[in-house]
Amino acid sequence: MKSVAVAASAAIALLLPAAAARAEDPIKIGFAIAESGWLSNYDSAPFKAAVMKIEEINKAGGLLGRQIEYSVMDTKTEQARAATVGAQLVDGGVDMLVVSCDYDFGAPAALAAKQAGKIAFSLCAADPKMGVQGVGPLAFTANSAAQSEGIAIAEYGQKKMNLKSVYVLEDLTIEYNKSACAGFRAAWAAGGGEETILGNDTFKNDDPSIASQITRLKGLATQPDAVFVCSFTPGGASAVRQLRAAGIDLPILANTAMVDNYWLNAVPGLKDFYLPAFMSLYGDDPRPEMNTFLESHKARYGEPPVSSYSVLGYSLIEQWAYAVGEAKTTNSEAVVGVMNTFKDQPFTAGPTSFTDQLHIQVDRPWLIMKVENDSFRAVEVYRNSFKPDMKLLFRVGQ
Repeated sequence: MKSVAVAASAAIALLLPAAAARAEDPIKIGFAIAESGWLSNYDSAPFKAAVMKIEEINKAGGLLGRQIEYSVMDTKTEQARAATVGAQLVDGGVDMLVVSCDYDFGAPAALAAKQAGKIAFSLCAADPKMGVQGVGPLAFTANSAAQSEGIAIAEYGQKKMNLKSVYVLEDLTIEYNKSACAGFRAAWAAGGGEETILGNDTFKNDDPSIASQITRLKGLATQPDAVFVCSFTPGGASAVRQLRAAGIDLPILANTAMVDNYWLNAVPGLKDFYLPAFMSLYGDDPRPEMNTFLESHKARYGEPPVSSYSVLGYSLIEQWAYAVGEAKTTNSEAVVGVMNTFKDQPFTAGPTSFTDQLHIQVDRPWLIMKVENDSFRAVEVYRNSFKPDMKLLFRVGQ
């Protein structure tokens, strides 16, 4: 018995340095994101903000007493490469994988994380399939559902702008646009009746011209009060420019992918353009936490963010780190268990809720913005009352 005890003590003594070393090992986050290609316009800003939050955590003593290390690999806005890059980062031992802002291009990397039992968190995918039903129970997104964008601007248009009818112009290039339009149509019909949607038309983001769609719009027997364009840049900017050049001066409602000033020089003097945004970059956001975030970004990088999507990257790290702290481990199942209990949990991006069936936001408040004097300006914070059900979120039957 004494010999066994001595041997056991010796074994434990040998194990203690190894255990201590493991406890001091850094926590690893991998970024499988687009540093080149069109998607880099959306990935780059939230990535920089995520790095800023990682640095803040490390400066404050780390997470679970450990420093966070990160590595990034360029997917080049290629779906096949996203899968390869995701697998490489997972093989490198990351504790959590961050993927691109779009479901179509982020899911291949997220699936590599799923196979390894690791959490995948999209910077800003707005398609609900970046979650339980699409990728799996370890997949999340920092964003709200695209349906929520469409719902919010539809409600705002009817309740605040007193718009009675609308024409919908839908970009079919990616799932995000289809979801935004689905949400808009559902909320608009709920508020004013399906007959007040006077027409639906489609285009592709790389179409050089929407002349045919404009002809059909101008040929309507009754002109609508507004046009809803669900798209993203650069094709969305081209569509707006062509609408205005054709003399269509109706208010244009849009989805969040059209936010920020970087494209407004394509449509000089644009007016009556409204959308739901995450935040304002222009010093007029009514929420103190957003202005604190802006000041921190300026202090770290010497300039404000180039995109309001940036706050989603910052808040993504907030959410995961908070859950890790509560779970007292980076174990994916334990961390997901904590995150699935979030109910209007306060983070910089806004109140955040997750369940075991839904890993995307459906009614987080939006900042409604309009274009005025060649810049987006804050109007007011608005929280949609119409919540999309699961059929709408996954466009069942559409």
